[in-house]
Amino acid sequence: MKVVRIIASFLYVVTKIVAFFYLLVAIYALINCVFEGPFFEIMEKNRYAINFPFTKQHFLLGSEYTVAYVSEMVLGLAIYGLFFLVLSSVFKTFKQERLFTVDGLKNLKQFYQFNLILYPISAIIWSLFSVEDFPFFAMIVAHAIMGIFIFFMAAIFQQGLNLQNEQDLYI
Repeated sequence: MKVVRIIASFLYVVTKIVAFFYLLVAIYALINCVFEGPFFEIMEKNRYAINFPFTKQHFLLGSEYTVAYVSEMVLGLAIYGLFFLVLSSVFKTFKQERLFTVDGLKNLKQFYQFNLILYPISAIIWSLFSVEDFPFFAMIVAHAIMGIFIFFMAAIFQQGLNLQNEQDLYI
């Protein structure tokens, strides 16, 4: 179990950092596209670029400068920022000394609810105004598989928590 805790601790930090950057980039892209700030550049054929702060180096490139395209980009970045945030909570659960806890069960529930409810709803809305060729159905299926797997893990955790609580009462 020690190896699991070490790996989970590492992945917890990595996914927290990835989540932070995804959400930061979503906010940065939204602000630059809405306000056309100093790091925003309109290019030929209605394309656009968002540059790294304080440089002319392109960071994000957009095929069309339209509300639909910008919304799609920001929504995608934000959704995956949230995905990595709830995933980091799952890794947080597995790095704890005591595995079966109410918080651990809550973290697993948030992850499967995100993958079984929030992501499919977001992907359906996303597909309605999408200008990109994105495999929405395949992504919904992939997230559903993750969600179902973690749903089963949460059921096992619930059983483990119940047994642990019974044992604590018995002692």
